[in-house]
Amino acid sequence: MIEPELKNELDQINQQLAAISKKSGTSLWRAFLSGIMSALGYLVGLAIVVGIIVWVLQKTGLWSSFQQELQSFYDIINSAKQFTSPGSTMPSQKNSGGQSIITLPNGQQYRVNVSQ
Repeated sequence: MIEPELKNELDQINQQLAAISKKSGTSLWRAFLSGIMSALGYLVGLAIVVGIIVWVLQKTGLWSSFQQELQSFYDIINSAKQFTSPGSTMPSQKNSGGQSIITLPNGQQYRVNVSQ
């Protein structure tokens, strides 16, 4: 047999566990809201870090060169997209004699005989 004191303690533990299990029904919503708040915290933290980096770049005078490099990279990506997009044609100029001058994105020009 179980001692009466031990039985009372076990009954109290069972009651506490039952109360906890009743509260756990809302844990799905609590976890969802906790996830939303964590994601929001990450975004705010990222914005703060980016702001600090931009501020440091401005104070050191490197921001303008960084912007120029970023624009150069953006121009290269755009020219590559135009060059490799399906259905696009390279810019060309017709000359007499069936020749075309094709201009590549880097500015080089080639004469090509086009037979149709």
